[in-house]
Amino acid sequence: MTTSQNAVQTRSQRLADFVSSLQPDDLPAHVRQDAIWRLMDTVGVSLVGSRMDYAQPIQKVFSEMGGRGESTVIGGGERLPAAATGFVNAAYAHGPDFDDTHSVAMVHIGCLAVPSALAMAERTGATGAQMLTALVAGAEVGLRIGAAAPHRFHMRGFHATGVVGPFTAAATAGKLLGLDAVRLASGLGLAGSQAAGLLQGLHDGSWVKRLHPGWAVQGGITAALLAEQGYLGPPQVLEGGWALYAVLLHGDSEPVDLDVLTDGLGTTWLLPETTYKPYSNGAWNHSAMDGVAAILAAETLTYKDIARVDVTVPPECIPVVCEPRDAKIRPVTPYHMKFSLPYSVAILAVLGHAGVDDYTAEVHADPDIADLASRVYCDADPAMAPDRFPAKVRLETRDGRHFSYDIPAQRGGPGNPFSADDHRAKFLSNASPSIGTPQAQQLMRAIETVWEMESIGDLLRLAVG
Repeated sequence: MTTSQNAVQTRSQRLADFVSSLQPDDLPAHVRQDAIWRLMDTVGVSLVGSRMDYAQPIQKVFSEMGGRGESTVIGGGERLPAAATGFVNAAYAHGPDFDDTHSVAMVHIGCLAVPSALAMAERTGATGAQMLTALVAGAEVGLRIGAAAPHRFHMRGFHATGVVGPFTAAATAGKLLGLDAVRLASGLGLAGSQAAGLLQGLHDGSWVKRLHPGWAVQGGITAALLAEQGYLGPPQVLEGGWALYAVLLHGDSEPVDLDVLTDGLGTTWLLPETTYKPYSNGAWNHSAMDGVAAILAAETLTYKDIARVDVTVPPECIPVVCEPRDAKIRPVTPYHMKFSLPYSVAILAVLGHAGVDDYTAEVHADPDIADLASRVYCDADPAMAPDRFPAKVRLETRDGRHFSYDIPAQRGGPGNPFSADDHRAKFLSNASPSIGTPQAQQLMRAIETVWEMESIGDLLRLAVG
């Protein structure tokens, strides 16, 4: 890789240098392999999203918009302009809430980088290696922007995925367009004005959060296309006085660590540190769910034996899946249940599973689940770091016994990673209902060999039902 000699580069210009100069051979083997798993995970979850109720309005709106058929919509197979395809696939990838999450940046990076990379690789005729290199480059940009202010967008009510998503998409798209560092920096500057996403939907069960990655990817691809044509974006979009952090985090007493944006670029990789999800709900729920399940299994208990569950979590968890308590123990919609730690614990304890098909109106109306959820309590421990989504579970039985289980790292992430078989099993479980098991197996094999592909058209044709 080469670096510009400009001694007064802004942070976005330094990120643009990294993106423009990154080559396939620069990716270490573990980063390349993670990008392949990331692609597999995101495509599988997108196929889940494509068959859910929220997908129909998205599909109808964008199909009616029309436009030049540049890229393939996963599941349905419609051909749309790359930016529109990016919107649809990103919304599909995030909607089931089964997509990856970085525990420091608090960003769902797969639903941003993968749809951007697929849409633009198909438009530009990129090879599989070029597509994965752009995916990694864009992911590193987005994750670093989030990690420079860990959890702080969420604490302000912003969805960090929506905030950093346009930067991720602009970097990914710009890389595949072959933009030089100057135009890439303009693309990042333009993307900053798209940085958004309000988390009010976590409190009322509405669907808007599912659209945040869609808007982000559409906006980021558009920013890169405008930059390709010479449109100028602000070079100080990250550190300026009216720029991203200064505006969205205005008044915070803690400074943003701008060095995180560029320190170790090309040697320290954040993408492989991003946690894959074992359950189709908010990441903060998972360790508590696994802890309760482990106690029930070890002690041969059922949900009927539970008197009370106390879960201790980092403070950053509380406003996302624990409070306001009344909303979390009385969710308004099936989607709302996904962002309730008490409800997710209760679903797993009562049903014995919590899969993509378990967040339904029938489950929402189950009185046993509602009763148990009302007896699950969350407490914050300021001494617990949020990294790796830890939880401590204390379970009391109706006959007065007490059991404890600590989970220092969520399953699927650093410290408790998925195996290759875990990745494959999750993908087949997600993809098979949409495209059938034989085709899902073909698609899985294609994804695992994508690095060697001359183009990704055949892979995407397999991702259509």
